Amino acid sequence: MRRLFSILMVLLCLCSCKDKASVFVLEGNVGRLTHDTIYIYGADALYEHIDTVVAADGIFRYTAEVDTVTPLWVLFPNNHREMLFADKGLEVTMQGDTASTGHVRIVGGEQNALLQSFYQHTDSIGDIEEITQIADSFIRANPYSEVSIYLLKEYLVDIPSPNHAHIKRLIDNMSGNLQDNNYISLLQTNLNEQKPLTRNNLISNYSVCDYDGKYVSHNDYKDTYLLISFWASWDKDSRIRQRELIALKDKFKKRKFDILSVSLDSDRKAWEEAIKHDSLTWRQANEFEGWNTGIVKRLQIHQLPANVLLSPSRRIQAINLYGAELEKKVDELTKQIQSPKNTQKKTPQTIRSKKSTPN
Repeated sequence: MRRLFSILMVLLCLCSCKDKASVFVLEGNVGRLTHDTIYIYGADALYEHIDTVVAADGIFRYTAEVDTVTPLWVLFPNNHREMLFADKGLEVTMQGDTASTGHVRIVGGEQNALLQSFYQHTDSIGDIEEITQIADSFIRANPYSEVSIYLLKEYLVDIPSPNHAHIKRLIDNMSGNLQDNNYISLLQTNLNEQKPLTRNNLISNYSVCDYDGKYVSHNDYKDTYLLISFWASWDKDSRIRQRELIALKDKFKKRKFDILSVSLDSDRKAWEEAIKHDSLTWRQANEFEGWNTGIVKRLQIHQLPANVLLSPSRRIQAINLYGAELEKKVDELTKQIQSPKNTQKKTPQTIRSKKSTPN
């Protein structure tokens, strides 16, 4: 009996050690917060869900099981966000004040040390071109680092006029492991075409902060045709286009179709008042970064109004369609995909269907 007990204890210890070895731990002390909810979500397709963490007086602890190096965004209540890298068995600490304009201090792991080093070199530089040059040099010097993927995306890809040939050269210099990354693989597919966004282009993962401070991502529209519409309260034409969408949304409310409006407003009050005045009831998003908003740069939006219609698989179906043309296109794409509710009305028996991931 004593021997059996010893064996059981050893097995329990091994299981515990194995579990601990796969767990990533983040401990934070971030000072002033407007409320206690922090969002943590993946920066690529390897970690797609969004987690919430409750902080008490700015102190929080977050754990997650990861299989490999995983880039994560930590979003604070004031919309300040920090990039860090998780890995199995890695313990990371985060300290600072999110009310300040600088980056908080993140300690733990080689990738986080590299990213913090980059920030230390660039935080005092106001010239974006100079920062881009430093990012370029970092990518060349660190062909094995996941940080290079983040910097490539941030400073050389998600910009109004990316240099495709130069980006391709940087990717060619990366290690095989980095080139196998989902984001890089998708980026290479698009770069091989050497064309601006057109119909059937596949859009890589995206996310944007909504009216309530929650992040919207491609996962929220997996089974839905999505019209991403860009506007601003100060742009008369784009506001007119937003009001036109009220009828479109109502007409196709029983179809697999939705709208996500992304504003370029920098004034939250003006944005909120425009939403209320124009009776815009669908999901509204704004990161208050104007033309520098990630999804704005990703979809190469250079003027207002603008829109992009995506399929459930994130392929572009149309760009800048309005009025009757847009209505006709949405009708063609969605008329064969009735919602479960509609199907139940037409059939004598109710058939349970899988729920799509909520937004």
